[in-house]
Amino acid sequence: MAAVAPLHAQTGEKRLKMRIAVAPMDWGGSDRIDNWMVPVQFRDAINEKLAKRLLDTGRFVVLEREAMEAIQQEKAIKEENTGTSQRGTIVPAQALVRPKMIDFTLARRGTGAGVNIGGIGRIGGGVAEAQCGINVRIFNVDTSELIAAEEAAGKASSSSFQFSGNNRVAFADFATFEKSPLGSAVSKAIDVAVHKIVLNLDKQPWSARVADYDEESKEITLNAGSDLGVRVGDVFEVMRVSRTIKDPETGEILGVRTARAGSLKVIEVEKKLAIAVVVEGEGFKPGDIVRETR
Repeated sequence: MAAVAPLHAQTGEKRLKMRIAVAPMDWGGSDRIDNWMVPVQFRDAINEKLAKRLLDTGRFVVLEREAMEAIQQEKAIKEENTGTSQRGTIVPAQALVRPKMIDFTLARRGTGAGVNIGGIGRIGGGVAEAQCGINVRIFNVDTSELIAAEEAAGKASSSSFQFSGNNRVAFADFATFEKSPLGSAVSKAIDVAVHKIVLNLDKQPWSARVADYDEESKEITLNAGSDLGVRVGDVFEVMRVSRTIKDPETGEILGVRTARAGSLKVIEVEKKLAIAVVVEGEGFKPGDIVRETR
């Protein structure tokens, strides 16, 4: 597989960062990881590696797992009730990334002495070949709409890799796993997945929310600040959800319609919030969408 070019070379630098949440890897109820007896904590480490690679792109603020779980709870509440969001207890994300492991295999090609592993076969003695496949689905958090579905694959091989008696001992620590063909294949698949996530989310306009509006002073507080790349002088348009379209049978949100409410200009920026003044429009409300213009 050809090497993936640096992200900045592919898509250009972007200043405004998107808040995203990353769900834990779904292993699909398969026995792939259990067959290799990869410890549960390795699964957490794979999750963290994906989140860190996304953070390292400089494109995103990646929410902690606790915040991701809170988003999930909020979505459940929203579906159970009338569609009114129970906001206020969490920092909202624009997008939710759901990864699923669809290939996680290690096999031997060629001949040689090898090592016999009970229940799995003889590994080693030839070339150990590993494959990893990850399916990534990206959702709009507010509407639950599917933004994109992508697949990322990674392969690696080694003529020197051998198990030392049984697969549990072979992967006694995550550093050992990462140096194995299987660990290398996982790392490559994550790199491809991150590349595709960036390309898809770059097509989505950056957005934040109106947190407060002072009618008298005409000042608007945004729930985004310098941590998301907001600067003094930035001008954004304000959109309001005018209609929410649901499936009449399932109640699933199929989409939303928005109407332009006006525009604003940022005059003061703190880490987690920004203060703006009205350029045009009136009657802004907490929850209105603040969006970059394109």
